[in-house]
Amino acid sequence: MTGDAAFAAEELGSLRLLDGLPDEVLAWLAERGRRVRLEAGEHMFERGQPADAMWIVVKGLIQGFEEHGGQWLLVATTGPGEVTGMLPFSRMTHYPRYTLAAEPSEVFRLEAALFKELLDRSEELGRRLVAQMSDRVRGDVRLEQQHEKMVALGQLSAGLAHELNNPAAAVRRAAARLSERRDTLGPLLAALSAHQVGAAGIDALLALRQDALSGEGGSTSFRDRSMAEDAISDWLEARGVPEPWDTGATFAEAGLTLGGLAAIAEAVPPEALADALTWLGAEIESERILGEIRAASGRISELVESIRIYSHMDRSAEHKPTDVRQGLDNTVTMLGHKLKKKSVQLTREYQEDLPLLPANAGELNQVWTNLIDNALDAIEEGGSLTLRVATKDRWIQVDVIDDGPGIPEELRARIFEPFFTTKDVGEGTGLGLGIARRIVRTHEGHIEVRSRPGETVMCVRLPIERTRPVDG
Repeated sequence: MTGDAAFAAEELGSLRLLDGLPDEVLAWLAERGRRVRLEAGEHMFERGQPADAMWIVVKGLIQGFEEHGGQWLLVATTGPGEVTGMLPFSRMTHYPRYTLAAEPSEVFRLEAALFKELLDRSEELGRRLVAQMSDRVRGDVRLEQQHEKMVALGQLSAGLAHELNNPAAAVRRAAARLSERRDTLGPLLAALSAHQVGAAGIDALLALRQDALSGEGGSTSFRDRSMAEDAISDWLEARGVPEPWDTGATFAEAGLTLGGLAAIAEAVPPEALADALTWLGAEIESERILGEIRAASGRISELVESIRIYSHMDRSAEHKPTDVRQGLDNTVTMLGHKLKKKSVQLTREYQEDLPLLPANAGELNQVWTNLIDNALDAIEEGGSLTLRVATKDRWIQVDVIDDGPGIPEELRARIFEPFFTTKDVGEGTGLGLGIARRIVRTHEGHIEVRSRPGETVMCVRLPIERTRPVDG
């Protein structure tokens, strides 16, 4: 970085920010400002450095970087005629990011100590700089909102990966076991054919198989089932059935009895009995494994459907009749890993005849995500979370209640402020509740908090009928 001759007033007057200002103002700026030359890749100022100057890019391009999640991300670019750094009226004390020149650049630098005199000399420039600061604040809020969404997406993705992994692993394990069972069925059928098992024997096996698969004979008592398993296993062992304890457990779980198995012994030749019973056990076990695969794959389908509904990938941004209970349930599915991690007891208190309300379901899901996620952060391990939904006059009221330590009274008034957070550095941006309040307001609703030690209630009220026209 090098500084040399000042910019001429004519050079400064050609910049968009300063265009049209009186000559005496431009001359004052040229006299008091400083020209700074930067080579490509050279830093203009560092993050954490005291904010002591306003910088206007005259030539070239300046890039600004911030650290998010251990990575430096490009968050701003400043080109000719644009301003960065400290501005009049700003409460900035230290630069929040580091900047470097993307190409050889020249920058006009004005010390912050001269701001008061600058504003005294030119109200117009003061207004332009205030507008620049407003644009910067809006840009920073959008950036932080996007970061908040990306953090939430990362958390949800991690949770969904965990939720999907369990049924997917169950399918893989069950498929491997099913393959093993199926490999035994062909040789067993060949053995039965070699033993010349007749139609009567085949019919008896198929009838007993049907009884087992119907699910009508299983014992509801663990003690009775255990006794039946011991008796059947002993009976199978006495007749030379391989692995009698495994097959006995399968028969007992399916509700088969010694009487039914004895009928098989009467219907097939003695030398074929062990193969016949082994085939029957493999058939019953195969069907049970198929049931596990159906259940696990069904769980995967439920999760995928929850993701689709939660994100409303097939919906527009229109306001349509919406069941808030479904949104709450899908949000719970998305955050299920956090409930399990803390062993949280979840209670749903939903009014049954709840009317639909006109809403953007995807936006409301952002609200539920922020409220429930915050509640889970506050809850101690083994704590409780209650979701309550009911009509109150012309409103639908949603209460998210946790039994955490509560929010201190001096902080309650600030929790909806942008960038205010009680979480540790790096764990939150402080925009979640601010975003939730904005969304609720766009739905003509209200959001408030009531808190004491052991109970915090985030209350959202949404109108059943809107006073303003809505899309859709």
